[in-house]
Amino acid sequence: RGFPRIPTGINSSLDTPTWAIGSTQVAKGAMTNPLNAMPFRTAWKALQLSKKLSKHDWVIKVDPDTVWFPVRLRNHLKLYMPGHGNGWDNIFLKNCPRFNSLQGPIEVISRQGATNLENNIQNCGGVWGTGEDKFIVKCLQQLGVPPRMEPGLLNDKYCDGYIDCSNTWKVAFHPHKNPTRFMECFNASREAEQTKMV
Repeated sequence: RGFPRIPTGINSSLDTPTWAIGSTQVAKGAMTNPLNAMPFRTAWKALQLSKKLSKHDWVIKVDPDTVWFPVRLRNHLKLYMPGHGNGWDNIFLKNCPRFNSLQGPIEVISRQGATNLENNIQNCGGVWGTGEDKFIVKCLQQLGVPPRMEPGLLNDKYCDGYIDCSNTWKVAFHPHKNPTRFMECFNASREAEQTKMV
């Protein structure tokens, strides 16, 4: 059945389409970070071949151990992006104010930025033996796609030093390495959201 399970109430056909891309086995780098830029290059090729990008405003990559809420992300994009979430902006979102960086648990790229990446990924140099989050940032920067900080995007143990699943404004929470912790975080955040609406 896989992990994580898609929680009840989430329309999996709308919010979580996937494609098989083959093996994602990679070597480990410093501090056991995976050197996984190549499988992500393959994933971008699969997205390009699908011809689905032009029908969507944003491309979102989420790690399997990240609890996230698509509706919250849509709200953030509508409120805070210059084009109000329509994907016309040529940007990608940073999500960690502490390090002024994009952390890999959730990556958000506008349609224009993703199209630029999709069409020119082969021109990105010096980034193939790295982790995919470093690869994506360096490649986008080489292609002239600028970043924009969105501090409400991610609550990450490594960036923030803590995880607070009761936060109803954060879009994503990381890491949750087993199904029990994953569902506890998902349920805590949903319950906090429902309590806030009462």
